[in-house]
Amino acid sequence: MLTRDTDWRQGDLLAQESAARLAALSGSVGEKHRVVVITHDCDLPHDAETSVEVIVGDVVNAANPQFSHARNPRKLHLGYEIAGGQPIIVELRHGERRAVPKGEFEKQAARDGGVSLPMGEKRALKQWLAARYGRPAFPNAFEERLRKAIGRNNKVERQIGKVLEPEAKHLVGLFFDLGEQRWEEVSAGEPYVLRISVVYDATEGGTQARQSAETVASQLHELFEQTYGKPEAATEIALEACEAVADTAITLADLRRVDQWRLEYISLSDDEHGDFLPVGETPA
Repeated sequence: MLTRDTDWRQGDLLAQESAARLAALSGSVGEKHRVVVITHDCDLPHDAETSVEVIVGDVVNAANPQFSHARNPRKLHLGYEIAGGQPIIVELRHGERRAVPKGEFEKQAARDGGVSLPMGEKRALKQWLAARYGRPAFPNAFEERLRKAIGRNNKVERQIGKVLEPEAKHLVGLFFDLGEQRWEEVSAGEPYVLRISVVYDATEGGTQARQSAETVASQLHELFEQTYGKPEAATEIALEACEAVADTAITLADLRRVDQWRLEYISLSDDEHGDFLPVGETPA
């Protein structure tokens, strides 16, 4: 069995030949596939864990920004570096998970030593795996109001996605603060009072990221006022504030008060677009 001194880590790629030898992956691994270990580092050598979980991913030509950095909860584009060569981009889907018995894994599996997973990409993998079970649920009445129709074949939530899409690469997250109504199913005619924080990456994105977040905040403010009316007159959702906020200004107290909003309707339909914002490692 795998021991405490094992070199295997979450995010490692299996060598093609060894992956093809694993019975649990029989018929699933071809030239355009790569197999990624997703079992947590601490669980790999743990005696209570009887299998190693992997995902069989498709090799794609280039990373799609909408599927990078854990923006989509059901699909992830993960980039592996090759010394002196072009990176390998692997597309992961939760439906392609496989469990390989540890005994077989130890005998047959070999790690691809020619590739490496950058720290940022490994963080994205962890966030993506956690997002499957850690996404917040908003009150049903609130979500229903976000599905309000605007124009032909359009809804508020879809329009939010269109606002976010061109600026997504500069954003860390879109966070909704419903205050004391966070867990309430309010009655018809009573509005949800909402504050939105458009959080941007101040360290890596700089001025461009701030401008992107401000653009998104302005467009969202206009969208909500046009759809639901001004806060003092709104009966469905009263947008009290919508602001661009640097990630360096977000506190632990802030994160405990808000929830990240995600475009579940897009990922559920398996459209080419996905959640536009990364999960972020926010505390419960």
